[in-house]
Amino acid sequence: MKLKTIVSLWSFVLLLLSCEKEIDVDYHQVDQLYVAEGLVTQDGTTNRTNRPTYVRLTTTQDMTDNVSNGHNLAGATVVLSEEGCVVDTLRYWRNGYYVSNCQGFEGCKYTIDIYLDGNHFQSSSVMQAEPQFSSFRFVWKDVLTERMLFADLKINDVSGQNNYYFMHIYRNGIGYRWAVMDDSHNPGGELQQLFSCTTERNLDKNDDDGLKDGDKIHVEIRSIDRRTYDYFYSLQVMQNSGTNPVQNFTGGCLGYFSACYIVNYDTTFRRADVETE
Repeated sequence: MKLKTIVSLWSFVLLLLSCEKEIDVDYHQVDQLYVAEGLVTQDGTTNRTNRPTYVRLTTTQDMTDNVSNGHNLAGATVVLSEEGCVVDTLRYWRNGYYVSNCQGFEGCKYTIDIYLDGNHFQSSSVMQAEPQFSSFRFVWKDVLTERMLFADLKINDVSGQNNYYFMHIYRNGIGYRWAVMDDSHNPGGELQQLFSCTTERNLDKNDDDGLKDGDKIHVEIRSIDRRTYDYFYSLQVMQNSGTNPVQNFTGGCLGYFSACYIVNYDTTFRRADVETE
């Protein structure tokens, strides 16, 4: 599956993606909307709050507001349930984050209920098995008349079930590239995701989007359920389809909630170590 870089309003809305270049947008005045980004993970070492469970609540930015990036929301009641039984009410931390020390377990279905300003938003997700990291490298490939730099990520698929993955590369702590992938083309085998980074020509010019020697690279691999995959896949293709992402929350809230197992990999970019194919 070819990675399609998303540069859109929704990249700002989700606070997950990093916009690569500034673009002109033909927009109309819109009301602010609620946005939720929520995770249940296996432990607290794999996300920004250092807790296994968090939900961040914000609003979208008014398109005429050149100052704010949306607003963090306090005062909500955020409830985590497992298989219909309440597990915990998340505690407000800071910057719109509501947190819990509850860990996720494979095969369990988790639900987040958000009560805010008379609204009720809900989303559910099933925790998946641990993703099996295989390898990560940078490689040069010839594409038409250009020599392109790719990040090459490989995963060993878990056999006997349908699997879905979300992969995010960070450069110096800032989101750089992301993609989603399923195992339909090689179930139970090795899966490959190529991330297009830049051309050799732009790298020579020290283009802002290009990598530089010494850049710290962090790779995050999540095993996600089909519902979360559908959301991110629709986000990935929406620029070409002209549609909005599929709804992940009921009640009109933007964003997503995912119970996922996360595996991390860290390296440093060195141009001299890039392989050629």
